Amino acid sequence: MKKTTLLIALFSVVIGSFAQRDFQLGLHFSPNIGWLKPTGDNIEADGAKIGYTFGVIGDFNISDNYIFSTGIQLVNTGFTLIKPDVQTYVNGAGLEEPGHGKTTSEIRLNYVEIPLTLKLRTNEIGYMKYFGQVGFGLGVNYRAMADEEFSYTTVTTQGATLSNEEVDYNDEINLFRASLIIGAGAEYNHSGNTSLVLGVTYNNGFSNIFSKDVYRADGNGNAIRPLDGSQAKRTEAAKSINDMILLNVGILF
Repeated sequence: MKKTTLLIALFSVVIGSFAQRDFQLGLHFSPNIGWLKPTGDNIEADGAKIGYTFGVIGDFNISDNYIFSTGIQLVNTGFTLIKPDVQTYVNGAGLEEPGHGKTTSEIRLNYVEIPLTLKLRTNEIGYMKYFGQVGFGLGVNYRAMADEEFSYTTVTTQGATLSNEEVDYNDEINLFRASLIIGAGAEYNHSGNTSLVLGVTYNNGFSNIFSKDVYRADGNGNAIRPLDGSQAKRTEAAKSINDMILLNVGILF
């Protein structure tokens, strides 16, 4: 209920701001490819994921060639990573014991994002206008899930794996995601104020998306068991950012 209320409130603010002169309102759908870029030594990126973004566009025309472009959009993105991890297993005595190893996680993230960009647009050439776009985005995470496969390296469980699907990752992901937005594209004037928009956008995250530390890793990426036999603790910063490339298809009215 709180998430729904937040979405409605954000849409109301944006739509309310559109009730001004010299603007165009539109819709867009943008398939994207997302990946992880670790900036520390404890997490390894292991592949990109295909996602999608859709939402409302609001173009405020400062002049014919300069446009303040904003809106609100729902972002579905993700990536695959490998991290050092600890999972419990039942030993030969029937007791639970921590097993050290590493986890491969296919993570799916959902954000509500507000882009704040400046669009530099050419005059009409035929029926086309071309533009470059630069600005910032602020995303709020409202859902984070993952499918995991943990590989044990403990002597008694060597080679064993443990799989978990639909793992709740909300506590692992920071609430906010800030990004730099750079894009280019073209607008085709269909009739009157109605234009079709095609473009490409690079959404470069620059804030750490993880909210928790990870375990220390050995040379093979496995969690290190403390020499005193105590339980391993998360002590290493999981510094990583999430990037995306989007193919934009939209319509302005």
